[in-house]
Amino acid sequence: MQRRRAAAIGSGILAAGALAWAGWAVERSAAARLRADEADLIDAGLGLPADAEHHFVATSDGGRIHVVAHGSGPPVVLVHGVTLSGAIWAPMLRLLGSTNRVLAVDLRGHGASTAGADGMGFDRQADDLLEVLEALDVEGAVLVGHSMGGMISQVLLGRREGVQPVASFVALSTTTGPLSTSRAGRRMSASVTAIARRTLHRRIHHGSSIFPGEDAATWLTRLSFGADPGAPAVELARSQTQSLSPTILAELLEPLLAFDGSEDCHRITVPTTVVVGSRDLLTPPRLAAKLSAAIEGSELVRISKAGHMIMLEDPGALADLIEAAGHAAL
Repeated sequence: MQRRRAAAIGSGILAAGALAWAGWAVERSAAARLRADEADLIDAGLGLPADAEHHFVATSDGGRIHVVAHGSGPPVVLVHGVTLSGAIWAPMLRLLGSTNRVLAVDLRGHGASTAGADGMGFDRQADDLLEVLEALDVEGAVLVGHSMGGMISQVLLGRREGVQPVASFVALSTTTGPLSTSRAGRRMSASVTAIARRTLHRRIHHGSSIFPGEDAATWLTRLSFGADPGAPAVELARSQTQSLSPTILAELLEPLLAFDGSEDCHRITVPTTVVVGSRDLLTPPRLAAKLSAAIEGSELVRISKAGHMIMLEDPGALADLIEAAGHAAL
């Protein structure tokens, strides 16, 4: 009896090991198919335009914000999500630069931008955006905020004094939060924040990047896309995430998970379009519908088969929506 039990346990361990190995092999195989190099990105139109301009704006707290500018005409300001950079907007710079002055901002701590003394809070980052708009003489802009950039944009646009440089808003793959309004939900959010912060600090201590290994980084980045993304698009997003300091992400966890823009949304008066991918797992369509309901008169648009990275998955459709938002503001 004991021999049979030991054999059964041994068989179970072998089966579990085989399944784990198979899962690891599938992950590695899938990750390999999604790898791309710099030449692949350029061939896919995912490099910045060669004639793009680079500006650096000093912030009032001693930080420095990097802005990529391309084209001339009515201004479009692009604000990326967490772990990304202004370079994620390369398709928009190319598609819109022939008719618009397109400005892609690196949020503080991301890309070539540095944080100042006031930290990473969203109120401070909204100040950054306003200081950039003023420094670069931007008026009547279409403000496009993706994910965390959309949250920061809500803070900016919800200020009671109004924001004159912005004429319309495209809220892209974002949410008004919060993750939960219940006491249990807030405790869960606090626990998740604490655990994630400890994990990130361990990675900081060991000098590691955010993701534990290139295959895991590629596969986890793939989850932010919808149906059948191209390898260059996944690689562009992966490389930007891997280049972000875990220290910056650790500082952003609390403002991200605790964000509640419901009051700000009710004060937004500029024409607004809320855009979401039908397969967005990070900020799914139900959250986009909640956001649209909170902004009076806003329009909700779903992009079929797209995930969280619409600027890379269906750049043509997004460019059309941004141009329409500019016309609606006239």
